[in-house]
Amino acid sequence: MPTDYTYAEAAAKLRIAESTLRRWVSKGRISCHRLGRCVRFTDADLEAAYKKYPALARR
Repeated sequence: MPTDYTYAEAAAKLRIAESTLRRWVSKGRISCHRLGRCVRFTDADLEAAYKKYPALARR
């Protein structure tokens, strides 16, 4: 079963600030799923961020 992450959970998993993650979403650098006003990230979204920005994987 896929896990959905909130901004805070996804930022912690990526080891970046929540404000950075919000900025990336607004600029389209990372994909997300919107449910009304709620934004959620899946494991696939986070994996794509690691592939797109390999420096995240070294943190």
